[in-house]
Parts: sequence; structure tokens; C-alpha cells
Amino acid sequence: MIGVARAALDAATGATPDRGITATAADDQLVRAVAGGDRHALELLYRRHAPWLAGRLAARTSSRELAEEALQDTFLAAWRGARAYHGSGEVPAWLWGIARRRLATLARRQPHGSLSLEVAGERVDPATGPEEAVLGRDASTRIRLAVDHLPAEQRAAITAVVYQGQSIQQAALAAKVAEGTIKSRLHRARLHIREELGP
Repeated sequence: MIGVARAALDAATGATPDRGITATAADDQLVRAVAGGDRHALELLYRRHAPWLAGRLAARTSSRELAEEALQDTFLAAWRGARAYHGSGEVPAWLWGIARRRLATLARRQPHGSLSLEVAGERVDPATGPEEAVLGRDASTRIRLAVDHLPAEQRAAITAVVYQGQSIQQAALAAKVAEGTIKSRLHRARLHIREELGP
């Protein structure tokens, strides 16, 4: 998956590399260099963050193609929007925010959505260690069970918006209810899930 995204990224960025940046540069230095048009800095940023981003994206969709496209779009967006990064947060969080938004946008374009409760609950980020993997599986199972215990209308709203990446408007149209009704169902569903999961 990473190779496909990298090939597309290479084709899309045509700036000349500045070899003054090295692999030991901090993330924020790399982003500043990317903002200046340094393709080598983008490549270093990609090598550093693409593996874990690919894993997290793959864990959120059952479509490998969708995850690959979201990964590619993430780094293209980082290339184009690096000047907007002001260092107010961590670079991995900035990249993950881009990746999540790209995946949601791409999933909305899919005819039936590509996210499922089963896939989202079963996959674990491969970059985690064994302890984190077990805790992640336990948390995913608990969340999936909490969602399963929701009333049908709340479960449908959570599935549509959270797991399928639909907008409030799309979910409302599909359910043939007002947008405010979907928002209310989501709010009540989150309260029920929070209550069931406990402190």
C-alpha cells in the first residue's frame, strides 16, 4: 500500500529536493522545509509517518483501495498545505487529522460506505506492541458491544455517521428524518455508550 501511494506522490510533486535536511531532522523542521518546496523533506516525512498512517487508515476501512487513496491524499494535502501548519500541535496529530478527514471524504463518495462495525472493531494498528494490541482489542470489543446495545435508531445513526463517514445531512436523508433528529440520536447514543463503558 505504501509503495502505491509513494509512486503517486512522486508523480504529483515536482519540486527539487534540498539535501540540507537529513533523516534526523525534527518533524516540525521537515514540515517547514516542505512548506518551502523541499521534496526531499516530504519524502523523509513520508518515510517516517506513512507506515503508521497506513495501518490506522486500514483499520478504519474494509477497502484497501480507499485506505491507499486516503494515504496518498494525506501527503498531497500536507505538501500543498504545509504553510498552514504553524507548529501549534504535534506533526503526527496534524497528519492524522488530515488522514481522517480525507478518509471520511472519500468514504462519503462510496455508494454503500466502506466502514463496518466488524472491521473497525477487529483491526488493531500493527505499529502497536502486544500490550497495546490486547488493550485495543478489548476497548474495540467493549465499544462494539456498547453500540450493539443501543436502540436501533441510535445504532443506525452512529453506524451511518461514525463508521460509514456520512455527513449529518446524508444520514438524515437516508433515514428520512430531520438533521436535528440525527444530531439528537447521536448525542443520546454517545451518552449511552459513555454510561455503558463507565469511567
